[in-house]
Amino acid sequence: MAYFPIYIELKDKKCVVVGGGKVALRKIEILHQFGAKITIVAPFICDDIYKIEDNTHLEDNGPLEDKDIHITLVKRKFVDLDISEAELVVAATDDEKLNSYISAICRDKNLLVNVVDVKDECSFIFPAIYKKGELVISVSTGGSSPLMAAKIRENIESVIPDYYSSLIEFLGDHRDYIKREIHSQELRKKVYNEFIEIVEINQGYMSLDMINKVIDKYKILQEGDC
Repeated sequence: MAYFPIYIELKDKKCVVVGGGKVALRKIEILHQFGAKITIVAPFICDDIYKIEDNTHLEDNGPLEDKDIHITLVKRKFVDLDISEAELVVAATDDEKLNSYISAICRDKNLLVNVVDVKDECSFIFPAIYKKGELVISVSTGGSSPLMAAKIRENIESVIPDYYSSLIEFLGDHRDYIKREIHSQELRKKVYNEFIEIVEINQGYMSLDMINKVIDKYKILQEGDC
């Protein structure tokens, strides 16, 4: 059975990664892209994890007070209390029994858990992800072939214009304004389609004047329908 695709808010949410090696690093980098507050628990933590960003806190240095800290390093063996208040847990150690144990206690608490490379012990899996700004595209093969998922993602990425992410941000900034001016959902759909056509012609350029011209055009149609 295929996995159901769902996007969840992870910004400032506690995510726990058990393991400090290269496998854990890949998952940490993905979670970090989405603004998660990551706690890494492992007796040994590889140098590349330290290099992810400056806002990294080592638990041995005392209590955490800086709210901008995104990564907390806990250099010791995992204990059950580590997953308290977590939204999501990743088990990425080289100890299969420990990974399985972490999966079991997370499932018992109805916590989202991923055990790297062990599909049957996961309640969620990491898809191949393309992210640029607010644009996020994910590809999954249900864990059957991560390599194929990555290849499909690369194919998709190759046909997405660079300006799509900035266009999405621009339209998002003016979404409420457009909804106020154009009441009909059907007309708004036509407005957005026209915006996309204009941007395609202008290779990504869009201005507020262009938006207003299109809106004025459809406001006349809207008034005619009243």
